[in-house]
Amino acid sequence: MKKLIYALSLIIGLNAYSYEISEETAIAKLEEFFYLLDVDRYEKDDFFKVTTEDFQIFEDGLDLDRETFHEFIEEATGSIVVTDWTLSDFKVTLGTDSAHISYYNNGVFKTSDGESIHSFWMESVFLVVEEGELKVQFLQSDIVEREIK
Repeated sequence: MKKLIYALSLIIGLNAYSYEISEETAIAKLEEFFYLLDVDRYEKDDFFKVTTEDFQIFEDGLDLDRETFHEFIEEATGSIVVTDWTLSDFKVTLGTDSAHISYYNNGVFKTSDGESIHSFWMESVFLVVEEGELKVQFLQSDIVEREIK
């Protein structure tokens, strides 16, 4: 009887930490990631809550971890006054505790000197369950086209 109670407790305990990953939850987490990167709302602590401790991003030819990406964003927010992204054409692959999404990102950055930078990327993101929540672990960004107006 003790073994049965122990086994049920273990199963119930494991289920308390399970996180169901679907295409919708994975895409929603990716969209939250970009929402938090918006120049009007970026906060380091909020950003760190949606990324893993070993977060890595390849951006603008750079290989950045979570802290160095934060520094990259902080520097950019000095000259960027408006950010706007449109994510599209999601291709989602689900694992037991992970999700991979490839997608297109069409972004506009308005600078303090009145320029608008229009960028189009092909991107790939890998998300994993950490601390009972889906978080961004890796993002690869390849620029397809960039135009300054």
